[in-house]
Amino acid sequence: MDIFESWIVNAPIVRYGLTTEAYPENTIAAYDNAIKQNCPILICAQSLDDETIICFPYKNVSALTNGDGYVQTLKFDDIKDLTILETEHKIVKLEDAIKFIKNKVPIMINIFNEGKVGKMESEIFNLVKDLKTPVAIVSANPESVKWFKDNAPQVIRGIKSGKFEAKTYGSYKTKKLAKLKYNKICEPDFIMYNACDLPNRFVKKFNYMPIIAYNIKTEQEYLEAVKHCDNVVCSGFIPQI
Repeated sequence: MDIFESWIVNAPIVRYGLTTEAYPENTIAAYDNAIKQNCPILICAQSLDDETIICFPYKNVSALTNGDGYVQTLKFDDIKDLTILETEHKIVKLEDAIKFIKNKVPIMINIFNEGKVGKMESEIFNLVKDLKTPVAIVSANPESVKWFKDNAPQVIRGIKSGKFEAKTYGSYKTKKLAKLKYNKICEPDFIMYNACDLPNRFVKKFNYMPIIAYNIKTEQEYLEAVKHCDNVVCSGFIPQI
């Protein structure tokens, strides 16, 4: 398969569903809104303390809900009744998100795992391995990406990067991520890089694989980003130009 001829580059991807005020990120409503527009969807995956994998990209549930507590210390029973951004929508399990989206549009799973690698990645693979729906995974954790290289090479995999703040992953790892130094160990099929950090010499070295720009929130940001990438991840809109 020529990845440059695949869905990875052929249509803009929407971040966490096609969101609106009524359809917050990573809700079934936002996924449904994207499906109606035939958009590939980037969803996220993070594990709770009881190993339930949920679609939630922040460390503390207070970032989106009326609750409080660090995701990795909570169980699903602790969060199942929380609502997102003053709507009636609730946090979604990854397996339920996949069941809803499958056979409709392609799925890209952004893996948030700062802990031990293996169990979570294996569970994600088990959820997608028999799907006919096109699937890819991406992560800022090179060990998560490497797990798929070593154990499920048939799944398209990407490394997520950008010029993160040093506190995000620690100074050393953050610098190596920005320079794409981990590509040697995880051998990604594509690179997802923060749009505001493009272009740069580190990404240009890997122009033989697709470059996807993320964190695009306006049409103007899209017009600037497409000069330097092969596809985009957009938040809350679909590019019209």
